[in-house]
Amino acid sequence: MEFFWFMWNAFAAMGVGVIPILFITSAPYGKFARKGWGPLVSGKVAWIIQEFPCFFIAPYYIYTASNIDLEAWILLCLLTIHYFHRSIIYGYLMSSSSKSTIPVVISAIFFNLTNGYIQGAGLSNYDIPQSSIFLARFWIGVFIWFIGYYGNVVADQILRNLRKPGESGYKIPYGWIFKYVTSGNYFFESVEWLGWGIACQNWSGWLFFFLTVANLLPRSISQHKWYLQNFKEYSALNRKAYIPFIL
Repeated sequence: MEFFWFMWNAFAAMGVGVIPILFITSAPYGKFARKGWGPLVSGKVAWIIQEFPCFFIAPYYIYTASNIDLEAWILLCLLTIHYFHRSIIYGYLMSSSSKSTIPVVISAIFFNLTNGYIQGAGLSNYDIPQSSIFLARFWIGVFIWFIGYYGNVVADQILRNLRKPGESGYKIPYGWIFKYVTSGNYFFESVEWLGWGIACQNWSGWLFFFLTVANLLPRSISQHKWYLQNFKEYSALNRKAYIPFIL
């Protein structure tokens, strides 16, 4: 497990280091894709390529672990569900006009492979205590995970439906979670991995939640500023950037 903890500490340090960088400059994909980061590539193709490898990691640990607890098996199945949706369904439904850059694709592949290893190895080698307190936290975490997963899927659908076939620009999303925050999809994705951390109850699970917030919090604030700058009527909506009523 020495290599595991080396990767865990390196990943945690990377998360701490990347937070101030992402507050200064937004990762160049989507509405923030821009020149100076190499050639622009199809965001749709880039997304499928960068997310797809992680789809196989959880099944690998499910089938190769010699003795895996039921709770760990359930969590690895949740990880598979998430990445099946993110890599295949979400990627397929993405707008063909979306753009990304090569550095983003490479860094995303690195993140997904490394994080997939940390989550899979952490669960397959974790001796889960069979206490009533642990099991209660586990099922609470799973419930929160499903709330976040469902909310993220619905928020993505609302954003996707803003564009009619053939359209390419950006519009203001309305309704549901977007009544309260600019980045409703990011809020629910963070809820999803909060539930994951609660359910896992190990350092791997909480690292995933921390890295998610480290990435999505700065981007949510950047997106909020972008909408304020590009839509004069946006400030009157009184939305928060990331967390309803708070931030």
